[in-house]
Amino acid sequence: MAKSWQCVTVDVGRVQLGQGVVLHPIAVKMLANRGLFSDEEITTFLNPSWDKGIHNPFLFTAMRPAVDRIFKAIESHEHIIIHGDYDADGVTGSAVLAEMLKILASKIPLNLPLSRETFDNPLDKGGEGGFPERFFSVASTIDIYIPHREKEGYGLNAESIELIKARGADLLITVDCGIANVAEIQRARELGMDVIVVDHHQFGEELPDAILIHPKLPGEIYPFKDLAAVGVAWKVACALAIDGRARGYDIPVGCEKWLLDLVAIATITDIVPLVGENRVLEKFGLVVLNKLRRPGIKALVESACWKKGELDSESIGFVIGPRINAAGRMEHAYLAVDLMLEESPEEAVRKAAALETVNRSRQKATESLMQEAKANILEIEGEALIFAWSENWSPSLVGLAAGRFTDTWGKPSVFVGKYQGVWIGSGRSIPSYDITAALREVGQGLLTRYGGHTQACGFSLAEDEHVAQFAVAMRQHAAQKLVLGDLKPFLNFECELKLDEIDWMLLDTLKQFEPFGDKNPKPLFATYNLKVVSSSLVGASQNHIRAILKSPTGKTQKFMGFYRGDLAGIMTPGASVDVIYEIGSSEWNGNREIQCKLIDARPHFK
Repeated sequence: MAKSWQCVTVDVGRVQLGQGVVLHPIAVKMLANRGLFSDEEITTFLNPSWDKGIHNPFLFTAMRPAVDRIFKAIESHEHIIIHGDYDADGVTGSAVLAEMLKILASKIPLNLPLSRETFDNPLDKGGEGGFPERFFSVASTIDIYIPHREKEGYGLNAESIELIKARGADLLITVDCGIANVAEIQRARELGMDVIVVDHHQFGEELPDAILIHPKLPGEIYPFKDLAAVGVAWKVACALAIDGRARGYDIPVGCEKWLLDLVAIATITDIVPLVGENRVLEKFGLVVLNKLRRPGIKALVESACWKKGELDSESIGFVIGPRINAAGRMEHAYLAVDLMLEESPEEAVRKAAALETVNRSRQKATESLMQEAKANILEIEGEALIFAWSENWSPSLVGLAAGRFTDTWGKPSVFVGKYQGVWIGSGRSIPSYDITAALREVGQGLLTRYGGHTQACGFSLAEDEHVAQFAVAMRQHAAQKLVLGDLKPFLNFECELKLDEIDWMLLDTLKQFEPFGDKNPKPLFATYNLKVVSSSLVGASQNHIRAILKSPTGKTQKFMGFYRGDLAGIMTPGASVDVIYEIGSSEWNGNREIQCKLIDARPHFK
């Protein structure tokens, strides 16, 4: 479905650039588009400060009791199990905490007693023995547990609590889940486990009986509310490092900053607003990420054949994140956790190659699901919410399909697949529709489990007939909340630009707006009435288009449209076109030039 073009309209007159700020004139519009008007706001945005932008982790209301409980477990050699989610946020958040706990366990002051006897790692036995391979051993008394996406679903479940207790857990720490698992955590408490919840998801009226580290809890005073779970986990790691030094642990100053590569990954993949503390974390996290000190990330990037220069938010979103998520979608997220924590470069290369194979399988399976969905979904245009299901669809992939349909149609989308008799679904939404709140309002008596954010959700249904009933309920709910005529896909661009305004100063200015992400999207620009000088399809599959366009003043500019071979009928030599594009650069044989990435095009009508 063709997207409508829409220019962001704001009052640029309110923007106050301070003295000495040198930016391209277009920057004023871009700053206004992001709600940045005062000199202080602009300076903070363009020059993220670590000292001013990173908050004290002990501002979390429950951080002190959480830290004290963890140190009690470390120093008493209790068994700690980290229960993470199977997506990139849960994987990286679990890895962040695991690494810090491992450091603490290795730095216990000499006057404390020796460790008690612990369990062997069942993974060393090929997954045989008393425990399933969902347990990943980090140290003698520290494990990570990641549920199987299709067999167990999101969050804690009754079986996993029993398994974790059988493993010998004294302290359970959940990462990127747990805040909605009231009954499961109650069972953990009955079995004698203490629980710390590290989460950022929506929660119900009742909160679990645990130490809760969550930025959006009622009464929580932590000043920044939009951290990803990995960000919350990193705050716990920072608090542990700070307190550990005070307790006499030989913890190197600043070691927690080396965990920011993991924070940078999930801050992008979980699509949290890239403003405030998240922007600072991402800015400095990308510095750490590009050092490629972590063997697993280095091997993953190399296995993906990434050769386009520095890793940025875009390469995380399209290269690193999908491969980490592919593990949980196609096999088990253990593969990604294992790779992130691997210390041997040789082993990292082997494991990254295996994950690359998994990702290719994910790509093929997703494309097959998409083609089947396109062929079978009816009446999309007449519905405010797209709802589709098939017992042949893998629940691991339905979220990807829902996301693509939402992007294509500009509507909330819900896709449901089936695994071992259970229907498991995922939804993706638009800013004006809280899809998890919708589940809460209409899913009573139908859903067996659910959770998520305002724009993404997951759920399950036990009965076949409940799927159709739930589809009707969700469509009716969306029809009441949304105006059908307003639902269409849009391409929002910053402003109209003339080719003559594209220069190196503009490129340098755009660099200052990085990193890009939610609430700070990569800038798109529109230029009208350009003459196509030349165009050709390129690439092994002839699915990319390369063109040279000329303005009425005679200025020419190269454009490259990746996977936009469908525009060949519009981009014919001599034709007049309007285009939307990103501005970047390319290098070839030592020569650097400005190149525009073509996003969309249409015939120009006078």
